[in-house]
Amino acid sequence: MRHGNSLNCNGWLLITISAAALLFGGNTVSARSLGTILLKVEEEAPALRAAGAAVAVRRAGVKIARSRYLGEVDAVVKNSTFNDRRLINPIGYPLNLRSDLFDNNQIGYGLRAKLPLDISGRIGAQLEAARQLQQSSQARKLDVRLRLLYETAALYHGIEGILAEENALRHQIQALDSHIQTTEAAIKAEQEIPVKKMRLITERDDVRGRLAALKGREQGLRANLAALLAARSFPDSLAPIHILPPKTACQEKLIEQRPDIMALKARINSSQALRRAARDSRLPELAVDGSWIQNQGYNGENGDDWALSVQMGMPLWDGGGRRAEVAKSSASVHMLRQQLAALRYQARSELISARAAWDAATARYQAALASGKAAAETARIQGNRFTEGLISADNLVDAEAALSKAEAGKALALTDLWRAGDSIRFALGQEPALYPARRAAHQIDKMIKINLSAQ
Repeated sequence: MRHGNSLNCNGWLLITISAAALLFGGNTVSARSLGTILLKVEEEAPALRAAGAAVAVRRAGVKIARSRYLGEVDAVVKNSTFNDRRLINPIGYPLNLRSDLFDNNQIGYGLRAKLPLDISGRIGAQLEAARQLQQSSQARKLDVRLRLLYETAALYHGIEGILAEENALRHQIQALDSHIQTTEAAIKAEQEIPVKKMRLITERDDVRGRLAALKGREQGLRANLAALLAARSFPDSLAPIHILPPKTACQEKLIEQRPDIMALKARINSSQALRRAARDSRLPELAVDGSWIQNQGYNGENGDDWALSVQMGMPLWDGGGRRAEVAKSSASVHMLRQQLAALRYQARSELISARAAWDAATARYQAALASGKAAAETARIQGNRFTEGLISADNLVDAEAALSKAEAGKALALTDLWRAGDSIRFALGQEPALYPARRAAHQIDKMIKINLSAQ
């Protein structure tokens, strides 16, 4: 009785442990959708964090440029030693002086302030240049983000296609194993020759080799995806996509909302502002200077010295440096404009290429559907004929291999169709089709604000 109770206890313990293992073990490797992975990449990608730090740098540059309007205030301490005794803060020749009013060692401390009056517009131009650089860095961050999202989507779809091929090869291996067992029974009954079995084994080994090669490619793609996620590995299973991608309107005017184009526009505006600042540096400058110094002699009395002055400076000659700075800024503007023209041509070519890839992928998918239906019907007919003894196992193996290949081809055609749709969206500066819609609307609003600021 005790022995039976211990067996029951052990049995329940094993069941409990097994249930816990299934419960917690199943959560360690969960299916991940592309949308959740894209959001995770946005949070963890080091490249995107670096782009965010670059935005912070440009934001600090705007604060530095704005601070030039406010001038500066400095604390001053000075020590003066003269070759003879003299009056502290002499203003006029004194009529009645005491000896302690004179000292050859004097010390002074106080404040000095300078407030520039931007009559030339140079400070304003420098501030505008800093603001445009900040807009450019923000658009650059969006461009880095967009490229990371599409790289992630491409890796995801690549893994999906490989998994579909692996699944088809596994089905083919299972079918070959079944045929090998059937052939072994037929050989024992002297209805088949051993060569037939060797052919099936060779075919199975070949399929296993292709499966191993696909496994290697899958691990490589998973490693690349883990790098984007800032993780050591990516063992999660993927949620398969069985729906068709939405068709994106291929409007050429939408390429102007691409982040890389907006970043280059902002850089052009910044260079134009720097060119204005370089030209304004040749104009007169006006500033207000003020100071308060309290002078003290070691043997004398204290004295306060107040000063307020308005200074105007006119640059006359600096060896051609200002003229060269203007020429440099003009050349930079011309260079960036040519780069923008080249980028627009490249964006148009990418859109045309993506549109052609979409049409080709659509045709391939339709062909894969038709091929899959034909292969399934052929496999069904050949299976019936094999059961009736009308064909050999070789014919049935060929039909099943064709069906597995057709199923894998259909899955690959679907992933190619998703990639082609994403290529169109990338050429237009939009997020991947499976990116969460709420986040996408927020990012579109941000890009519109940057585009308006750049204009």
